[in-house]
Amino acid sequence: MAFGFRQHDPDRDGTLEVEEVHPNFVEVYFVPPEHSLRSAGLDPAQANSHRTKLLDINGQHKFLTIYPISTFGDRPDFLKSKYGQIERITLDDTDIIFGFDGAVPSTPENVRDVLENLPSAFTKDYAYGLGLAKPYRFIIDAVEQLSDCTDIVITGKHATGPDSGSNGIFYISTQDFEQARVELNKIDRHAQSAVRAVKWTAAHNILAERLGVPKQEPNAGRHPYRKLFTAVAEGKEELSEEDQNAVIGALTSHAADIAEDQPEKLAKLRGDIELVTLEALIKRYEAMLGKKLAEGRWQEFFNENPFILNMAFGYPVIKVRGQASVGGRKLSGDGEKITDFLVKNSLTNNTAIFEIKTPQTPILNKRPFRDGVYTPSADLSGSMNQALDQKYQFQKQIAQIKDNTRIYDIESYAVHCCLVIGKTPDGDDRKKSFELFRRNSKDVEIVTFDELLEKLKQLSAFLRATEEEI
Repeated sequence: MAFGFRQHDPDRDGTLEVEEVHPNFVEVYFVPPEHSLRSAGLDPAQANSHRTKLLDINGQHKFLTIYPISTFGDRPDFLKSKYGQIERITLDDTDIIFGFDGAVPSTPENVRDVLENLPSAFTKDYAYGLGLAKPYRFIIDAVEQLSDCTDIVITGKHATGPDSGSNGIFYISTQDFEQARVELNKIDRHAQSAVRAVKWTAAHNILAERLGVPKQEPNAGRHPYRKLFTAVAEGKEELSEEDQNAVIGALTSHAADIAEDQPEKLAKLRGDIELVTLEALIKRYEAMLGKKLAEGRWQEFFNENPFILNMAFGYPVIKVRGQASVGGRKLSGDGEKITDFLVKNSLTNNTAIFEIKTPQTPILNKRPFRDGVYTPSADLSGSMNQALDQKYQFQKQIAQIKDNTRIYDIESYAVHCCLVIGKTPDGDDRKKSFELFRRNSKDVEIVTFDELLEKLKQLSAFLRATEEEI
């Protein structure tokens, strides 16, 4: 057993099933544990019906294909691809590159041994979902940004780039993959080194000021990465959204003292942080719009930034629950009808249902019904009916849901349905047809993804103008 091998518990991690498809070729499936199925609102007794492929292992042709899926039941992409576009990652010629001797595993224990021998850039524990480890996720993002491919093949037989055919394959040469892995590791080391230097300098300067001795500048080093990270850690460069949140957290801890001593500076600092955080969010939103992401990724994004739904809604809202069961006995329990978000008006407690699709979802049919007139697509009309059915089920079950969940401050006076779907169509006729349709949809409010982005940009411009006036 390899050093660091984690002991698996089937009740906690689920199980593996190995099936021989051809001689020296097996498929490996993941059967989720009962607790994950319950979290996902699925029947634990039907675990085998939810088994999902994890691996193809071909000993004859010496390749191993990974199906990177999400294995956590509380995530909206449970048992689906955890990447927006990439569905498979293949390690080609594994006996030469990765030490795979060509004998395919026949038992779950043998499969775990094979996983332990994967390169260090890969997740090796199936319970956490296979694929690239988190520090190397940027390789996936780069392929998705540079191509429409759904398969990555790491190989010594092809140069890096999309396959010349229409197979949806993006080849990464083993040399380039290794170079990317080493470079990402190098960046992490420089970042950690810069953070240590800045922390040491900060502690030193606080004490030095009290003692009346000169302060010091952090050691920025010679490498450009190290210099950049040191500048960012000192606050001399624009911070990432994650870094800004960390700063806000630290500020919150001392807000009372600062508000008493320097209220004007606190207000200015809070405004600056909120504005830069919003601008970083806009950049992230634009980057996501340029990719073909699954619904689960967008649901996760709005779950992290629920205030965007406020802008779509038009009045103050509070999120009650994401992935709420509106057709069951509890919001968190089993139910056939699951809405992406259940929110309420913070003043009246009236509820609303949000259904999130993707920017690539078509909202009009390609061909006109009559000259200059386009009809709504099946995706749009189907999504509207889905939202209306969720509304019907929720209104029918509201009394039981409130009683069973002990959440009494929600009401169903006039449940509002909001659908976030597609992008604003091109062309005057298509825009006219879309506006005519949605303005006559009194029960479902339709908002496109690019409209939400524009609202974010307008908010940013307003805040920036206000800041300049002050």
